[in-house]
Amino acid sequence: MATGELVFVGYGITAPDLHYDDYTGIDARSKIVVAMTREPRAEDPAGPFRRPEAYHYTERAHKIINAREHGAAAILLVPRTEGERLPALRGLSQPLGLPAAFVTRSTADALLSSSGLRLGDLADGIDQTLAPRSAAVRGTSIRIEVNLVRERGTARNVIGILPGTDPGLRDEAIVIGAHYDHLGHGGEGSLAPDRIGEIHPGADDNASGSVAVMALARAFAAAGGAPRTLVFVAFSGEELGLLGSAHYVQHPAVPLDKTVLMVNLDMVGRLRDGRVYISGADSGTTLRTVVTDDAHGLPLSLELRPNPFGPSDHTSFYVAGRPVLFFFTGAHADYHRPSDTWDQINASGLALVATLTARVVSTVASAPAPPSYVKIEAPARSSGGGYGPVFGIVPEFGESAHVVRITGVRPGSPAEKAGVQAGDVIVKFAGVDVKTLEDLTFALRARRPGDQVQVIVLRDGQERAVQAILGERRE
Repeated sequence: MATGELVFVGYGITAPDLHYDDYTGIDARSKIVVAMTREPRAEDPAGPFRRPEAYHYTERAHKIINAREHGAAAILLVPRTEGERLPALRGLSQPLGLPAAFVTRSTADALLSSSGLRLGDLADGIDQTLAPRSAAVRGTSIRIEVNLVRERGTARNVIGILPGTDPGLRDEAIVIGAHYDHLGHGGEGSLAPDRIGEIHPGADDNASGSVAVMALARAFAAAGGAPRTLVFVAFSGEELGLLGSAHYVQHPAVPLDKTVLMVNLDMVGRLRDGRVYISGADSGTTLRTVVTDDAHGLPLSLELRPNPFGPSDHTSFYVAGRPVLFFFTGAHADYHRPSDTWDQINASGLALVATLTARVVSTVASAPAPPSYVKIEAPARSSGGGYGPVFGIVPEFGESAHVVRITGVRPGSPAEKAGVQAGDVIVKFAGVDVKTLEDLTFALRARRPGDQVQVIVLRDGQERAVQAILGERRE
């Protein structure tokens, strides 16, 4: 429950890189703030918030955490446009530490009316001038009470095991996996906030990878197997934080120290110009050569990337010390939107990616010596690529008791140079209390490469403060 005076804070955005802050001149401490969804000039393709690196400012999590960091007691979110529907009644996958609720535009106008304010006029004024129109609402105090019931559900990984045929190699395994979950009817994670409630089919993300895994399982089974054991896995919970792959690593079908390679297929259904991106090429000895050689004769243009880290299930395996390969055909405008439909899939391209994957798996499955795990060093600095600065940790994926625990620190990263270690729990980052990955992301995005920040970590029951100079994001 929260009680307080009301403050209108525009879009609820603080964007230092765009010189825009809805909280400028506003004391939101112990107040209940009203913020609109979306961002200024949302319909203008050339608007400053339409650049990919600025998309996160429109996310619900940014608005809620930003209100919390400005001391607000609660936040009310209201649709920016007349036709925008309220989202379904549901919570978030991570607690953000602030009571939050959606209200209709008519409710918001009623709350603002005591100060002669009207939502539509305020929004239009912001969009025209790209200047905040935030204001305290005179004579209005409200109370918000939210009663939550935490529901726990069960998700399942689907696993198929094809035993190896070689007595000397069958105790070792290759995992071929893809996540089969998506966003359902949208909500958190959707990049189409005005279409909440519509089915998000996820044809490319990640029905394409799931189909490839099933096709590979069928093909290898029909061929009588491979010298090493093959483990085919459809992971659940990837969209909520790599939950399925994190669980598998903790409870593997074949011992992890006997798993010689993990191959991940995520968004492999939109091949364009024959280009396929393969990450983790240097995460195991011989992998780069294997992939290059096995692609001969296929009309594919490979972009091999050494970095084995990424927001998909292979990361769980690499952090656990296993070589990985991540197959991906590139991002597109339908990502996390209802328009990611089956008719957009390049079926012949998907078959080509599956063919290359089959060749790579066959080669590694029959090699006398499997690839050995390689600890990737941080690559050389570059002048661009990515959004926001880099700290260089690998967080623990899966459930945690409202903490961000570090499972790995990238070599040569700002985190390593600051003395951060695996096993540390981040308590505070650049002044922001950190209890979830969303908190850490919020704190990072408010900074720039080269900024020095204080990081407080919990190690062996003791809080330690370290200073880190944030790095530039690499490709």
